[in-house]
Amino acid sequence: MHIRPFDYSDHDYQALVAIDSANFPDQRSLPEEWRHWDRARDPQYLFRRYILQADGQNVAFGTLGETSWSYKPGKYFINVHVHPNHQRHGYGSALYDYLWRELGQQEPVPTHVTTSTREDKAAAIRFLEARGFQRVMRFQRSELDVTAFDPGRYTATIQRVMARGIAIRPLSELEHLDPNWQQKLYDLEWELAQDVPYHDDFTQHSFEHFQKSVLASPNYFPEAWFIALDGDRWIGMSALWHNQADKSKLHTGLTGVARSHRRLGVATALKATAIRFAKQRGYLAIETDNEENNPMYQLNVQLGFVPQPAWLDFTKESPAGTPITQLATTVAGV
Repeated sequence: MHIRPFDYSDHDYQALVAIDSANFPDQRSLPEEWRHWDRARDPQYLFRRYILQADGQNVAFGTLGETSWSYKPGKYFINVHVHPNHQRHGYGSALYDYLWRELGQQEPVPTHVTTSTREDKAAAIRFLEARGFQRVMRFQRSELDVTAFDPGRYTATIQRVMARGIAIRPLSELEHLDPNWQQKLYDLEWELAQDVPYHDDFTQHSFEHFQKSVLASPNYFPEAWFIALDGDRWIGMSALWHNQADKSKLHTGLTGVARSHRRLGVATALKATAIRFAKQRGYLAIETDNEENNPMYQLNVQLGFVPQPAWLDFTKESPAGTPITQLATTVAGV
């Protein structure tokens, strides 16, 4: 058994995708997506990825780093993924212990570590709980059969929204009409993110990072991003992303409406417009996820989305002033 740094070669990306897709065959990804995420990553935040090899095979990968999306000094994340064909051989524990030792060498001293798994991965949940992690949030995945969606049911809702002077336009159209569209999209996303349920505050990245991570993504699909406008003001959005591994599916990213325009049916009109677009283009399904108590999840259910195994967030925090990696040594030795 040998643990080494990820070398960013085609071979390592193929190994990473093979392990990830074997664990989550219903949420497959492609190497080009991982390459994009790595290129777009903000270098000011710690990030490391490792490969575990056994008997000449790449059987697991693990990552650690600072939570760039929700940064606080001393807050880190850790993830371990073992190929299903090689689980229950101690590889996950060995890789976890290696990453934990790496965390112990970091500054600022780790005091808060977060990770995630899916609720249908019982062994992974037991693994985390045995190491002192506690579940803090559940993100309900759901999927819509686009072929069964009836756009006519929402025509009246869309018309009522339009009667209030609110227009819904595809981002691809606004790209040509508004020279300041990128800044407006950046500002709108950050405004809406303030009300997305999460167990800590979000960190705002630079406009340049937004351009690189979002607008340059291989999954960016401006024809399927719909913006709600009240005059010149951007007041809501619903975004659909390409799914590179399954061209018949789309993924819903952020859907939200400014606080000043809520309870007017705008979110429903946005989502119905996006789903109608997907149906017209021949897509078969749309997948998404929401924090389980988020009203947006209930809206998705009303639209016909069917629950799928949820993602679970776990955290482990240390007493004030105690490095969490020292605490972990005691817990792991129980």
